[in-house]
Amino acid sequence: MDSITRIAADTNLPSYQEATRRLDWVELIAPYVPIREYARLCLVNRRFYGHLAPRLWNDPLATASAGRPANRDIDLEWFYRFMEHMRCVRQATRLLVTCLDLRRVEAGTSELSLYSLNRSLSAYLRAVQVTFPQLRCILLNRHWDVEADDLAVATTPDAVDDASSAEGLLMVSIPQCQIKIPTAFFSSPHLHQLVYLDVSSMAGSLRKPLEQQTFGPRLYPGLRILKVGAREMGDSTAALLVRSFKQQLWSLDLSRNELTDATLNDLRDFTFPAESLRTETHFDVEGRLEIIADQGTRLFGPFCLIRESQWSASFSHPDRYLVDAPDYTRHVEDTPQEGVRARLNGRTKIQDDSEDEIRRLLSGTIGAFPLQREYLHDLGICQNHSGLTHLYLSGNRITASGLVRLIMSSPGQLQHLECDSMVYDMHEAAKPEWLSSNIRVSGLLGAEHIFRPVLSSNLQVLRIHHSLVTQLLSLNCRGEDRDGGGLSTMENLWLAETFLLPRAEMAYPQAFLPDMNPRLRLLALTHIPRWSTGRLIDRLIKLLKLASMQERAIQDIDRTLSQSRRGPATVTGLRHIRLEFDHDVREELLLEDGEEDEEEKEQKKASSEESPAKEFSFFDETRFSDFNAGGPEVSSPNTAKVANTDTTPLVLVAVPAVVDHRAVLDENRDQTVSNQSQPQRHYPSCSHLPRTGDTSEPITNGGNEDQSARLTTGPQQQTDCPNSTAARVLNSSTGNWNGAEYTVPVWTGGPPPPVYSTEDTPQQHEHREVSPAVKAYMHNILDRRLCADAQPASPCHILAGVPEGEFVWGAAWQAIVTRGDGGIVGKRPKKRELLGGMRDVIEEIKAYRRGTRERYEVALKTSRQAGEEVKLGEPHFHYGGRLEV
Repeated sequence: MDSITRIAADTNLPSYQEATRRLDWVELIAPYVPIREYARLCLVNRRFYGHLAPRLWNDPLATASAGRPANRDIDLEWFYRFMEHMRCVRQATRLLVTCLDLRRVEAGTSELSLYSLNRSLSAYLRAVQVTFPQLRCILLNRHWDVEADDLAVATTPDAVDDASSAEGLLMVSIPQCQIKIPTAFFSSPHLHQLVYLDVSSMAGSLRKPLEQQTFGPRLYPGLRILKVGAREMGDSTAALLVRSFKQQLWSLDLSRNELTDATLNDLRDFTFPAESLRTETHFDVEGRLEIIADQGTRLFGPFCLIRESQWSASFSHPDRYLVDAPDYTRHVEDTPQEGVRARLNGRTKIQDDSEDEIRRLLSGTIGAFPLQREYLHDLGICQNHSGLTHLYLSGNRITASGLVRLIMSSPGQLQHLECDSMVYDMHEAAKPEWLSSNIRVSGLLGAEHIFRPVLSSNLQVLRIHHSLVTQLLSLNCRGEDRDGGGLSTMENLWLAETFLLPRAEMAYPQAFLPDMNPRLRLLALTHIPRWSTGRLIDRLIKLLKLASMQERAIQDIDRTLSQSRRGPATVTGLRHIRLEFDHDVREELLLEDGEEDEEEKEQKKASSEESPAKEFSFFDETRFSDFNAGGPEVSSPNTAKVANTDTTPLVLVAVPAVVDHRAVLDENRDQTVSNQSQPQRHYPSCSHLPRTGDTSEPITNGGNEDQSARLTTGPQQQTDCPNSTAARVLNSSTGNWNGAEYTVPVWTGGPPPPVYSTEDTPQQHEHREVSPAVKAYMHNILDRRLCADAQPASPCHILAGVPEGEFVWGAAWQAIVTRGDGGIVGKRPKKRELLGGMRDVIEEIKAYRRGTRERYEVALKTSRQAGEEVKLGEPHFHYGGRLEV
């Protein structure tokens, strides 16, 4: 097949032969004839039969279910009788069947059929290859009464000689069949031509077939799409799979297994080519990736950073919505230089690897004429894509740092990526004491830059945890244990949104925006809580608003370019947003027993215990001491031998939802309640340490409480306590990467560089203040345990106040989110207060959409009356793409 025919096969365009030959009028009207009329028209003459019979028998089960309601499946007994009838049909008709889609056949065994026909579903499937010699695709989902051996055996007692005429299958989809796949299943010669194989959610290990090489590239040279999700696969089996197929597969589904970051390392080393798609051609628009040679860590990978242009950091370049210019050669007969790979231009649609799309390409659709078999292997889905482009990692035990490391070390060729949840891995010293061991923290913070075109050049479909956009971490109980350290699910939601979210905004002030990657077509956010105090709702609405503004920007550019005949094309932008919510936990809170009054609890406690009753707080004083202390317990030499005489009990007060959460941290720092009747709590004196997140109080140095000067130097310069271990801050990191020793200087804080006046900007010398995030970082590195995990400053670090090109202690920066003196976390709210203070996220999104749609319809009516095109974006901000909840 020539290149023109190959392109036509992928794009549904006619081939050269089809475009130049004379069409029969029967063939022209066939797509417009109802399928139910095909059987009668086939009886007219041979001419009608030749054009309509292949369309009728292409997928007989799909044709039979075409007129049925979507919620009504085919009876199993009907299928049995159909298969019995096919034994009497002539072979010329049976050769027309290319697909057997049993997904609409009801699951289970019909006892009436078993007794009347004395056959089972497995018995009929055992003869499928002989009954339909030209069968290409078989789809069998959720059938528990099927044996896997029957799918690979092509023998029949009536026509053994016909088995030699059977051709191999190209697509087998048998997920959720609840059968154990034996090793002999992969040895069948009828499966060795497979292009698509889905054996997800099935029992049986793939380790033995991989070790015996009965399942590998030698017997399956044409396999391109493999789905092995929910098979309880571990890292060792995944390593065998990845190292066996290497770059042969372009789509791999490993979701819902037991995989860790070790599998990600194998994917990086074996499934990606050495040639990178990242170049400096688009530096002005996107920036460029700069790799630091011979330096790196096991956690971060090879050190690399993004060098920004004057537009790339703010995503404001005028050409950011234009597609890439095509690659030209000097002469028309010249081919592109070998070894140089070009990325997608930004408008080319990526290949769909869903089972419905693969079935359509390999066998056609209902009422369509299937492509000849000799042309199938020239389709794009059957070609080698030089490694993985579609990767599914949802439901595993991988970490956020592992995902970042995989994308940054890849050549940038991933087009479809799914990872619905990842462990938010924290350094041991950065873990707060209030975090229970049975609570899993999930999310992705400060990594939005890995999905920019400078790193993910071809990415168009992304399914990721919602924290990429909302910056809200998830606190979930591990396994079946629903006791999150004494907190209910609703209380975990309240804790994450009230305490962790403001500090995450301070440490990582940049969330993912649509303009960060205008090439992205579909963005799916997973595990979104159903209830929120308002902050989560604001971020989701902001995403929809920014997507609408992106539509308006692309519309304006298209209007300008339309005035030129040879203007460049634009990208489509974000056209599909999917919000995937967790289950509703409000019913869980309502079903619990009613909460007792605090006074009744105190009376009960006082009567049952001899010791005086302690003050009831949302957090006990041992596990949540980090909130009150503000950091590690470090004593000054002047106060080491002095007992703490501060007996004022601390009760933290909850803050209402406001827009500027950093201001909330400052306004509520001094809100303490004194109650002499309550038991007294004693905390070590930390007045000599800078307080995390403080932007209103003067920060004292060296324990002198009379000083009111702000902190303007790094902590390594504060040597009022020369004998204190915490005062000696590490400012360099030494490591070994690929056998080479290296040492890098680590930034330990300080004010931003001053702004000097110039001829163009005649302003006075100005000293900028230290940002709250930098203050918290400077406080954290006083703890030597947090001087770990050195890494180059990311765009989030730079936006928070770190100078560009510097290294920071990753553990100390991460501790900004998890450690602090609070001011946000308050007394444990009662259940009725939680129910009243939390809002339904879905209802709020629907209300926002109704409002924008009403304003859009008004603008549309006005534009039509004026004879103009309605403008997207402002002022109605209605998102015109597809929003799926």
